[in-house]
Amino acid sequence: MKKISTPLLASLLSAVFLLSSSAAIAVPHDKDFDHKHENNKHKNKIHKNKKKLDEDKDKKQQHDEDEHHHHMDWDDNPRDGFYLGMSAISSKGDDFYLTDHDNDIDFDVDVNYRAQFLGLFVESPGLSSRRIHGLYATPAWGLNFFNNDTWSLDLFYETSTKSINGLEGIQNRKKAKRGGLRATGYFDNSQLQVIVTPYSPDNVDKDGLEASISYGHNWQFKNWNYYANVGVHYRSKDVYDYNLTTGYQPSAEGFTSSDGLSTSAEIGLEYPLSSDWVFGSFVAYRTLSDRVIASRQDDVEKGYKAGFLLTYVF
Repeated sequence: MKKISTPLLASLLSAVFLLSSSAAIAVPHDKDFDHKHENNKHKNKIHKNKKKLDEDKDKKQQHDEDEHHHHMDWDDNPRDGFYLGMSAISSKGDDFYLTDHDNDIDFDVDVNYRAQFLGLFVESPGLSSRRIHGLYATPAWGLNFFNNDTWSLDLFYETSTKSINGLEGIQNRKKAKRGGLRATGYFDNSQLQVIVTPYSPDNVDKDGLEASISYGHNWQFKNWNYYANVGVHYRSKDVYDYNLTTGYQPSAEGFTSSDGLSTSAEIGLEYPLSSDWVFGSFVAYRTLSDRVIASRQDDVEKGYKAGFLLTYVF
């Protein structure tokens, strides 16, 4: 019995030792594997969460950019600011809107300005508008309610129909103040402006409709700037025209809408003498509408004006 039990006991002890050794080796290996596996899972989870956060951030940034691009940011209107200039003009040419419409040399001073805050503006563009608007712009106030990379939109109301100093004889004349929409497009070195005014508080009987479209282009050569513009101006029959002998009168019967069209064209150049002073020269051409021509006692149908300008920008 003793001889049999001793080998058996030894075998059992060996088996227990082997099993214990295997377990001692296997258990640490399994724990290490599980630990690495858990770390990888955790890293993958963090990576996925970071990727999702980055995607959400990109989407939010794109959304904010789109919102800023398509909607007016009233706290950061790109046209807010102040401009003040004074121009001395010496000109010669036809004065077909004046009674004597002589051809003498004229000398005048024109003050032009624009002030805008949070989109609200007051302006008197005067001669500063000649590069974009061949028909010139009158004093006005209004709201600049939309801007993007190409277009700027204004609601405006004229505060005066007074002509620009030095250009009274060739500038379109009207009696009633008007209000409406002005759209200005900026395309590289050119500008397009469309103005529609369907409202007039002091036009007799009906408001009528007045509209214009003008296009201007600029060229730069060293310090010289050259520009050219063309424009078409329309007035419905309800808008009174100016007559040399009778003043502002309603249109006679029998005229069509096209009879209220007049055109303009202008070329000019500018050269900065300093940071404040600018020298300029221009030649402007105008045609009268058929309706105005028919109401006159003379044979004048068109005219021109040429001149020099010295502008100081404050």
